[in-house]
Formats: sequence, structure tokens, C-alpha cells
Amino acid sequence: MNDPTDISLAEYRAGNFHRAIQFAQYALARDEEDAQAWRCLGRALTKTCQWAGAMDAFENASLLQPLDNQDRISLAIAYGAMSHRSLSRDLLMSIANSEVVEVSELLQVANGLEAIDEPRLAMEACRQAGKRAPDLPEVHYQMGHYAQQCGHPVSVCEALLCHAIDLEPCNIHYRIGLASLLMRLARKREAITVIKPLLPAKLDEVTCLCCLKRIANLFFDNDDLHLASLCAQRITRLNASSLNEARSLHTPSATPS
Repeated sequence: MNDPTDISLAEYRAGNFHRAIQFAQYALARDEEDAQAWRCLGRALTKTCQWAGAMDAFENASLLQPLDNQDRISLAIAYGAMSHRSLSRDLLMSIANSEVVEVSELLQVANGLEAIDEPRLAMEACRQAGKRAPDLPEVHYQMGHYAQQCGHPVSVCEALLCHAIDLEPCNIHYRIGLASLLMRLARKREAITVIKPLLPAKLDEVTCLCCLKRIANLFFDNDDLHLASLCAQRITRLNASSLNEARSLHTPSATPS
């Protein structure tokens, strides 16, 4: 496989986003009208939160070929990250109101709307997703999250999060969401009851440092030093991994012939 666009796509699928960026740039140096290379570049830049570059890449791709919903969502999120909130909102809502939008895409639209501080619109996107997939746990989890931001009664938010857990009991992220709500309500013992059954087995699935610190403090405050220590160790490993990744960016890589 010598074509840099093909290599970029392969690296993207493998999760090697920085290499995907490099090879997409090589492809575009050869042919600046390569729509596929622009799309792959935009996707990889999105994954690495390089929003200005992602916005430019998707806009260039759209001039050459219509974007699919996934890339339109990514472009809208890039707009929001670059403080173009109206552009972001309008594009996200046009996708949400499309007749060909998928449930998974509606949930991504909701995430994008939350990012530009539009929790009510995000909740409405979730409602649309819920009409199509009423038993999908992620719908109820996101609804519970946005309901908190919209100021709905705590009982409503808690019920939505609990329902998500009932539908998918082994999802550690749902349990962390509910535990975080309970902690804010000073119901720490209930929070421990919610989250402890999946620890330490599911601890390696948690990548959010803030969540890990919150959990560590919860267990430390309740004299469970073993689980508090395991959370602290997980934080250390994630920090080390981030440092190694940052160092790898400065390692020269071969260019295609």
C-alpha cells in the first residue's frame, strides 16, 4: 500500500491519528483536490482536538464532495470549539431534523449542542433518539445528564440515570454519572453502593481523570483505602501514558516514497 491517502485511512482506522494526519498531508501535497484525504485529515484532527485545522479540512472536503452526516457533525463540533456557535447550532439542528439521521448520530448531535451550551436542544435531540430506540440505555443516560443542566427536578434526573443502569448494569460510566449526582447531594453512601460492585474489575475502562479523582476521594473519605489506592494508581498510569504519547509526537517518522 503506497498511496498516502490509503495509508492515512488505514492509520486512522487503527487509531494512529497523528500518523493519519501526516499521511493525509502527504496526499494533499500531491493532490489538493483529494476529497478523501481532506475528510480523513478532518477526522484525525478532530480526534486530536485540533479544531481550526479540522474545520478547514472539512470545509475543503465539502467544496469537492458532499459530506456525510458524521463529517457534518464533526464540522459542527469544530465550529463550536472555534466559538462559531451559531454556525455550529444551525448545522447540528439541520442534521437533527434530517430524515436520514441515525440514532447514534442524534446522540452525537446532542453532545455537540451541549458543547455550545444548548442543553435544552441537546435534550430534544435525545428525545428524538428515544422515540426511535426507547430501550437504548445511552439515550436515558444522556437525557439524565442534560436534565441536570436544564434544571429539572433531581428526582427526574436520578430516575433517568437509574433507568440507564437498569438497561446496562455493567456500564461503569453510567454508574459514575449517577454516583457523581449522589455525591453532589451529599448521599455518599448511596454513591458507593452504586459504583462499588463494578470495581476494581471495570476500573481500566475509566479514562476521565476528574472522574477517577472524584471516585478516589469518595473511597478515601469512607476509609476504603484499597479502592482509593487503585484509583490513584490508574491516574498515575494515565498520566504516564499521556506523557509518552506527547513524547512520541516528536519522534521523526518515515515519509512515503
